[in-house]
Amino acid sequence: MNMRLLIVAAALICTANCAIKCVQGTNGTAEATECTGELASATMCSSPKFVEYTGLSAGVNYACGTCAGETKGSTCEECTGNDSTGCNKAADTGADFKCHSYTYNTTSKAFTKDTAMKTCKRLKDTAIKCNMPKASADSTTYTSTSGCGPCSTKTSETHCEACTTDSCNSAIRVAVLFAPLLAVLVHLF
Repeated sequence: MNMRLLIVAAALICTANCAIKCVQGTNGTAEATECTGELASATMCSSPKFVEYTGLSAGVNYACGTCAGETKGSTCEECTGNDSTGCNKAADTGADFKCHSYTYNTTSKAFTKDTAMKTCKRLKDTAIKCNMPKASADSTTYTSTSGCGPCSTKTSETHCEACTTDSCNSAIRVAVLFAPLLAVLVHLF
């Protein structure tokens, strides 16, 4: 009986006094280590926020303690630490994919496909999605800067088209929308 009490007492003391472990530094796959120094009493771990189709927020390290300043929720995330594993380890990601991006030309009043493709980042269970402007879109109705991800809910039906394979949002699909219009104009004149 005394041995049981001793084990329970030791567990309670460790729970009250053991430092938590957090992943620390820039490598989210590193082994979690014990929080030390002025952060030895920390109860939270922090990490860069993963933004779908963009990736990890820049300038935020994996660390012991809470997010710095007012970065929580925007570029940093927090979790409740424990003394055995790092709750702030890197999220499981899926394979990167590419999408075409488009820029609005104010002179021609049309979108042009950018030369370089954008690399899109995603979590393991997130589907591949690219988007592109429809013929009716302008700079206020289609605002994607990367072509990565789904259309925004405001523009999905009238000004944006989404697709679900790597590099699927090519300008060829936009050109197909102009072909019938061009045929009508040729026959009118």
